[in-house]
Amino acid sequence: MQSSESDPNVPATNSVSSIKDPNRMTNTLAQLNTLIEESMQIYELEDQKTNIIDDLHNALAVITEFLSFSVNIHPGIFNLPSDSIITLLPNLDLVIKLSNGKTETKHFSDYSPELITQIIEYITPQLIELIQTQKTYLTEKITFLRTATKQLNTLSQLKENIPTMAPSAEAPENIV
Repeated sequence: MQSSESDPNVPATNSVSSIKDPNRMTNTLAQLNTLIEESMQIYELEDQKTNIIDDLHNALAVITEFLSFSVNIHPGIFNLPSDSIITLLPNLDLVIKLSNGKTETKHFSDYSPELITQIIEYITPQLIELIQTQKTYLTEKITFLRTATKQLNTLSQLKENIPTMAPSAEAPENIV
């Protein structure tokens, strides 16, 4: 077994001479710089992650709040029993109802990027289906209203074409 003095990456515990070694000090300072740079990059990445999740939350909330859509999410995504019910509300809060009767509410953005990705992958087809259903419903209603409006316009055109009787100049007698 080698002592820690022979390995330049392992600091010597009781050696005063290692402190005086300029190469070792330079190496330590370089490692500290690397530690600081790597830490700053992690901080920046965490900040980006937070910003991206906030942007995703805001963009998705525009859709779900405008359309007032709620969707259920498979409990397996959250490692919950299959008899649990997870509902994503239009404001992107998650209502989690456990089989024991307990209910909790969590915010969409409170979850890890991995879990948010799974949620997005699961709810996107549901939201598309809800939007297509809503679009079909609105198209049918608009078509009905257009047809009804045309029919009523036809009736009002007939009224305009009916000759009107001019009121007579004579005043009716015997009106009490």
